[in-house]
Amino acid sequence: MQIIMGAPSVLITGYPKFSNFEYNVSEKMLSLLEKIDFGKIKILTELLSVDEFGSNLTANRIKSGETFDIIIHLGFSSKSKKVRFEKYAYNEYKMSHPDNSGRCISNGEIIKKNKEIYHANIDFPPLNYEFKEECNVEWSDDPGRYICNETYFKTLNAINDKSKNNDIKVLFVHLPSEFILDISKQTDIVTRLIKCMSKPYLEVVGGLIFDVNNRILSCRRPKEKSWPSWWEFPGGKIESGETPQMALSRELREELSLNVNPSKIIAEQFFNYDDKYVKLMVLNCGIIEENRIELLEHDEMKWLTKKGLFDVNWLPADLPIVEKWYIEGFPIPHQY
Repeated sequence: MQIIMGAPSVLITGYPKFSNFEYNVSEKMLSLLEKIDFGKIKILTELLSVDEFGSNLTANRIKSGETFDIIIHLGFSSKSKKVRFEKYAYNEYKMSHPDNSGRCISNGEIIKKNKEIYHANIDFPPLNYEFKEECNVEWSDDPGRYICNETYFKTLNAINDKSKNNDIKVLFVHLPSEFILDISKQTDIVTRLIKCMSKPYLEVVGGLIFDVNNRILSCRRPKEKSWPSWWEFPGGKIESGETPQMALSRELREELSLNVNPSKIIAEQFFNYDDKYVKLMVLNCGIIEENRIELLEHDEMKWLTKKGLFDVNWLPADLPIVEKWYIEGFPIPHQY
């Protein structure tokens, strides 16, 4: 889960031309991105050399104590027809041609006795949401085994080794030739990617609580909180190391003075707020007697029938779930 406080800093890297190519589209992309106003997002760019020194540069900056919220490595792929988001980095060399220093390693490990593969440590739901209808973007399982993969692996390894920097989100993006996909379209995609990754992403839980009359509980947010006087399922943010069940159990103790054991997730909703992305997971908490409930954070509560679901003003993330239940009916209360 990604939570960025203040102005996020984003390091974007690219490469100059290599092999027999006349230029590298990622170098051109850096110059275009430098001209774009990203508002409060702090953009830093770096052109990496296509050799061992360049593959080490970002990792060495991390190891020296530099801090970033996000690192996006950009590279050129002559085989790609779309912008490719790389899921993995591999601890493996398979160079089919020399880098710009003349180095050509056809096999072996990038870092000896290290793990075989690193997974991109990003929040996937916001990116999947942002680009779900983008025909010029694809997820890739194969970043190649050249300098791009080497850079990616060393960067992720540096974050893994240095615990205070393990919140840095890293993604490698391969760009196609601009003769295949217009550079303006590629720039738009990368710009959207930067803004998407810079936006906080929260995973939250809500409790579906029934009374003996099969009504469900809604709670009103107090005036001192964000979205004051809007209604929601009681619950809150999942903390590090918590399962959804653990988080909801804790939140219901803190908000309603309840000790319950929530069951499975019965509804999920992803929502794009202006200032954050939210993934809401609603868990069935069964039937609870009203006299057990004490409002510790909300300023009002209501029990709602199916017909009365819209008697309150639901938070935007909660509303699609409520609308579905209005049509299909409530889930069956969890039985303890």
